[in-house]
Amino acid sequence: MGEPRTHDPLSADWVVLVLLAVAVQLAWTNVVSPRKWGLILDGAFRARISRRSLREDIDLQDRSMLGLLAALLAGLALFVQQALVMRGIVGAGPLGYGGVVALLIVLVFAQVFVLRALSWLFQGDGGLEEYTHAMVLNHLVLGAALLPVAVLVAFRPEMRAVLLPVGGVVAAVIVLLRWGRAVLIGRSAGVPLRHIFLYLCAAEILPVFLVLQTLQRSGPSAFQLP
Repeated sequence: MGEPRTHDPLSADWVVLVLLAVAVQLAWTNVVSPRKWGLILDGAFRARISRRSLREDIDLQDRSMLGLLAALLAGLALFVQQALVMRGIVGAGPLGYGGVVALLIVLVFAQVFVLRALSWLFQGDGGLEEYTHAMVLNHLVLGAALLPVAVLVAFRPEMRAVLLPVGGVVAAVIVLLRWGRAVLIGRSAGVPLRHIFLYLCAAEILPVFLVLQTLQRSGPSAFQLP
C-alpha cells in the first residue's frame, strides 16, 4: 500500500474557489472600470491624492470600486488567515477564513467611521476626507500586493517559510507609508503634529501593537511546514 496523502489545510479545495471568485471580480473590474488600476498605482506611489480623483474616481458607493475593494480584501484575508494558521491562532477551514474576512470588513468600516466622527467633532475637514480615501487606496494596494503571495503560499508549500515573512515585511512597509501619508496630509491641512500623532497612536499604531503582541505570545505552528 502507498503512503497516505498528506492533508495540507492551506491548499484545500475551498481556497481554489475563493481565488477563482477573486479572479472573476478582478476581470470584471478590468472590463467595466479599467481606470481603477491606475488608482492602485496612485495609492502606491503618490504622496497626495488629486482633487480630480477625490471627486470622480474614489467613490465609496460605486459598485466597481466596492467590488474591487471586496476582491482585494478577500485576497488580503487569505494571506492573514495563512499567517494565523501557521501560528495556531485560527482554523484553516472556511469558517476561520470567514472570521478573518468579517474582522477586516469591521476594521475598514471602523477606520472610516472614526475619521468621519473626527471630522464631525471638530467641525472641519483638516485633510480627513483625503486621508479617508488614501486609507481605502492603501487597503487596495495592500490586497493587490499580498494576493500573489497568498496564491504562492497556498500552492507552493516549500516556499512558505520565506513567503510569509516576506509578505509581513511588505504589509509593514505599506502601512508605514500610509502613516507617513497621514502626517503629510495633516500637516498640509494645518493640523498640529501632536494631534496627528495622537490619532495615529490611538487609532492605528496601538491596534497593530496589540495584534503583534498576540502573535508573539501565541503557541507554535498548527502544523509542520511541508
